[in-house]
Amino acid sequence: MNLYSKLIDSLDITEEDVEFFKDNNPGFCGFDSSRVSRLLVAQLASVSKHRIFNSFSVTDVIQQLEGIGRNGCAKHEEPFRHLPLKGFRKAHFFDARFLMKNLINHWRLDSEESSKLGALCSRVASEEEKSPSTYGWQGRLAHEFTISGYEERAKQKKLTGEWVIFSKYDDLNYYLCIAKHSISKEEDEKIYALIKAICAHEYPFLFNNAA
Repeated sequence: MNLYSKLIDSLDITEEDVEFFKDNNPGFCGFDSSRVSRLLVAQLASVSKHRIFNSFSVTDVIQQLEGIGRNGCAKHEEPFRHLPLKGFRKAHFFDARFLMKNLINHWRLDSEESSKLGALCSRVASEEEKSPSTYGWQGRLAHEFTISGYEERAKQKKLTGEWVIFSKYDDLNYYLCIAKHSISKEEDEKIYALIKAICAHEYPFLFNNAA
């Protein structure tokens, strides 16, 4: 069994699933889909088949990067700055499953004491005292925490989820894979090993100067 077949097997899909997804998904319309790697297509086919998240969350970002889609609320693209991924680029994509992480980031809940959350609670208490709401302070707080928190983060284009990893060559983008945010060199090395193992034969020119 070759490496690509092992990948397909690990994603619990078939090659027919991959071909069907690529041939029938409108997210690949409007640009040359040969610049989307077999690895990424397989990942998206698995995402779609197993309903992990909405595959359009990814293809919308790709279309935006191609200049043919509507502008989204996700963070802008940026280069990786350290080896082994230096030379590649990343763009964030957002899906509903990442909402809680965005709210944690927005209200700074990962700190021991969130002054931002404290200010929100004080404001809600003050507004509730001045003008009691139908559902009480609990309903007002829940709305401000979730809806307003999401809207503010979207307006600031700070919605984050996971990465679309791609590379540029001759002013064209080549889309390689989706990946979770890495927090260590070891995790970067795993991402690089995967894209090199699966994508280097498709796009060898992307790896000529890579690690």
